Amino acid sequence: MPDAAPLRIYICGRLAIEHADGVIREADFPARQGRRLWTYLVLNHRRPVSRDELIDALWGSEIPDTWDTTINALVSRLRRLLRTTPRPDDVGIRGEVGRYMLQLPSMTFIDYERARSAIHATETLLRQGEHDSALSEARVALEIASRGFLTGEDAPWIVGERQVLRDIQLRSLEATVESELARGNPTLAELESRELIKLDPLHESGYRLLMRSLADGGKTAQIPAIMQRCRQALAEYAEMEPSPETERLYQQLITR
Repeated sequence: MPDAAPLRIYICGRLAIEHADGVIREADFPARQGRRLWTYLVLNHRRPVSRDELIDALWGSEIPDTWDTTINALVSRLRRLLRTTPRPDDVGIRGEVGRYMLQLPSMTFIDYERARSAIHATETLLRQGEHDSALSEARVALEIASRGFLTGEDAPWIVGERQVLRDIQLRSLEATVESELARGNPTLAELESRELIKLDPLHESGYRLLMRSLADGGKTAQIPAIMQRCRQALAEYAEMEPSPETERLYQQLITR
């Protein structure tokens, strides 16, 4: 990486910081609570974070008696770690009275933010009919969002971020299918549709996309089985019936 390149921060999957002189790996971070603290500061790097908020992020309701000294120690260790980057004056944890803020260079790459910007770009490009570019961005979003998030950890904010990433996965797969159909690739669209249903059997649009893919691929005979699978999944897990939109599409495809 050239000297002028920004930091690259990864919080999806294994934690890492790439810089011009090398890589800070997950094992270099200060234990479990240090990884939580770092991830939370990265997610909220555009604003100061209060100590009370950090206490909740690190421990929830199980606050240890030593919380004050523990936070101080974790912040100190993270600061030492960040000083190993090539330009330590541009990156660090700034402390104010009762709060902290992560300072990063303006061009820092953060994989979580890249996934969110990629899915936004994907959907914008789809609306504009730019399917090749949409597919490229969708693949970026999907690859990052599929890595996972703080594996083995459990807290409301962690669960919430996992749900954000899961939503990006679903939307990325939907966009991939739409792009492949528009590009005349029903076989690839079928494969991606099946992945979408596998990821979320209750995601009704996945069944619609799969039925469209089968129809475009000349496999209309398989469509009734997919519709039946949709009905069964919705009934069994959600006590619901397919939407009128799904029913209409099904009738259109089997009679065209």
